[in-house]
Amino acid sequence: MDLTRRRLFGTLAAGSSTALVVGADAVSRAGVGHHVEVETSDDESYLVLEGDVLWEPVAESEATLTIDTQLEDATVATLEAGAFTFDPAPPFSLADPVTVEITLTDVRTGVVTDTVTVGLEGPDVHSAVERELSVEGTTAPES
Repeated sequence: MDLTRRRLFGTLAAGSSTALVVGADAVSRAGVGHHVEVETSDDESYLVLEGDVLWEPVAESEATLTIDTQLEDATVATLEAGAFTFDPAPPFSLADPVTVEITLTDVRTGVVTDTVTVGLEGPDVHSAVERELSVEGTTAPES
């Protein structure tokens, strides 16, 4: 095969085009432009719920939930569950962690599980967290 001037330029042009395509691909993979990082928070970052009732059934006489936050001036505005009542009832400040006693709304035996909603309010935040609580009712229904 004779190497003519036309073939030489054609080969060089094809080779340089391939290099440009590879170079463009490498640049796009490196991420030219803005780097965006979005952080989302879970409830642990602003509201902490602790207590055995979150992981296993606890006898009603021992059922408590501790609520804590690192946000300044935060208040528990709502604390709701159809099967349970809470003492203290909202609103209350979370300047320090607060331990809330849980009782059943009616007389039951056996494990009662319900979703509790904790609503938190502060100067710059309004949020709610839901968790399941499990309480073992120990009072027998009246005959």
